[in-house]
Amino acid sequence: MKPLKTQKEIDEMRRRLYDRGPALRESERHRLTDIKVDVSKDWENKPTAEPAPTEPEEPEVVDEADVLDQDTSEPARKYRTIVLVASIFLFICVATFSIVTLFQGNNQISSENINLNIEAPSFIGGGEMLSMQIEVDNQNAVAIESATLIVKYPPGTRSVEDNPRNLFEERIPISDLSPGETVNVPVSVTIFGDENDEKKIEATLEYRVEGSNSMFYKESAPLALRISSSPLVLRIDNVEKVASGQLVQVKVTAVSNASEPLSDILIAASYPNGFDFETADPEPVFAQNVWRIEEILPDEEFSIEIEGVISGLTEEELSLNFVAGPPDTDNQFIVGASLAEGASDFLIERPFINLDIAINDDKSRSVVLSQGEEAKVVVDITNTLDETVYDLVVEVEPGGNALNEDSIISGQGFYDSNRGVVRWEVSNNEDFERIFPGDTRQINFDIKPNNNPSTASFDIVINVYARRVAEESAQETLIGTTRAEAKYSATVGLGNQASLISGPVPPRVGEMTSYNITLVAEAGANDLTDTIVESSLPVYVEWANSFEADGAVTFNSVSKKLEWLAGNIDAGERKTMNVQLDIVPSRSQEGDRPVLINSQTVRANDRFTGALLQDRAEAVTTELSREMGYDEGNGTVAD
Repeated sequence: MKPLKTQKEIDEMRRRLYDRGPALRESERHRLTDIKVDVSKDWENKPTAEPAPTEPEEPEVVDEADVLDQDTSEPARKYRTIVLVASIFLFICVATFSIVTLFQGNNQISSENINLNIEAPSFIGGGEMLSMQIEVDNQNAVAIESATLIVKYPPGTRSVEDNPRNLFEERIPISDLSPGETVNVPVSVTIFGDENDEKKIEATLEYRVEGSNSMFYKESAPLALRISSSPLVLRIDNVEKVASGQLVQVKVTAVSNASEPLSDILIAASYPNGFDFETADPEPVFAQNVWRIEEILPDEEFSIEIEGVISGLTEEELSLNFVAGPPDTDNQFIVGASLAEGASDFLIERPFINLDIAINDDKSRSVVLSQGEEAKVVVDITNTLDETVYDLVVEVEPGGNALNEDSIISGQGFYDSNRGVVRWEVSNNEDFERIFPGDTRQINFDIKPNNNPSTASFDIVINVYARRVAEESAQETLIGTTRAEAKYSATVGLGNQASLISGPVPPRVGEMTSYNITLVAEAGANDLTDTIVESSLPVYVEWANSFEADGAVTFNSVSKKLEWLAGNIDAGERKTMNVQLDIVPSRSQEGDRPVLINSQTVRANDRFTGALLQDRAEAVTTELSREMGYDEGNGTVAD
């Protein structure tokens, strides 16, 4: 179709396009020329000039398919077909070769062609040496380089060196392995664990191949082994049912099953919240929960007795855990590997026996008594069960350096010197035969201290036993326990004395007399801390600012207050202060004995009991001691 050039032609086209009535006339077609230009040989050839215009002819309808058939190049179509067929053939050949190579296993390197096996016994005794052989077999067609064997050990593994160390992972270099080469790597370690513990050892081969910087890995099947026996066994003995606040005893016994002596073994305890450690025999070597066994022979036993107070809610369960084994190489007070473990379990039940103890009417667990003071102990025993208990037995175990065999004075109790206990039972107390629910029985005794040594104290442990019939799960013998402690506080003493320095004796009106005042602070049986002596001077006494003291002395010239900081004083020791005071008696003091220093007070803390101690000394006058050779009345002011 020739292009539309004028507005008229455009309007005619629009009219024919939207006209519905008349039939559309056939559009005029133009013939394509048959002139060919070969541009592949000469781009500069100019197209042949169009033929001179001729008379218009009738348009000829040309089939488009015929035109396309005339323009298609037959040689180009054949070339493309050949390339496509060749590509498909080459792909099939390469794929076939790869599949055959893969399935036949002829590839040069693969982790599947490396065998890694661990050979070792499946059972071993705890603490014994384990000897293993780790086999590495290279079945690849090429060598593997920079091979390293990585062995992962279970907890409780140690080296077999002279100075053993804990092992968790070990890297063993193997270097290169040629094609078909097999290497056996010997490994020896010591495995610790409790009896029937299961352990697992894993091995991994780390390697490279020639021409590659990548790291490859091959893992072995893990070696599973079981601890057949432990060289050490822990036995735990304790009462299972307790009342809150009850003193309990736990006995830990270590028994050697080894064929050779074991040395340097630690036993460590883990205490739960609700357990307050009191004492242990033998004493721990670290904190309150670590004990050391220097050496234990085959079949020998080592026992530890621990005492503590259990507290908690009814039906609450508590557990004390114990572990035994050699010390850690980095910390000698930590168990490095477990040889044996044990636990003591407690169930807190409703108190079946309630014990109230009072020392001189003081029901606190720790009582402070004055030096030399006698103590009256009263114990109330109440049956808190809903059933009757029978055959009550009460035993009191006294202890402490303030007591001796004659210190406990009991009315109906029997002192057993062989066991060191005072015992009350049905034979000497008929009302102990039967105690109904809610009933209370009372015992009392007196304690008379001995000569009050330094840091004197005593403690009393009261154990109550009874029998009941009901509740099969409970013990047939009920045990109620309580403990109380009393500490004897020391004393602090304060003394004073006046002596003449210069001036008339007796003092005279209008004349100066100088006196030396000596104050002495003395500690009793315990050490004292923060000792302070305070006093003041009368208005007519002059401070000469001349003194010598054990400690610091301060004087306020306005208030005339005197303070002496004596500090710490060891038991049985004393500290002194000497100070010069001047007095010029007035006419109004004639016939009197003027006071040189007012009354003094001393206070200090007892280092052992923590109690505050105090003492007081009377005022010092001008009257000098007759032991110095002065007559009576030497301090009376004369005219």
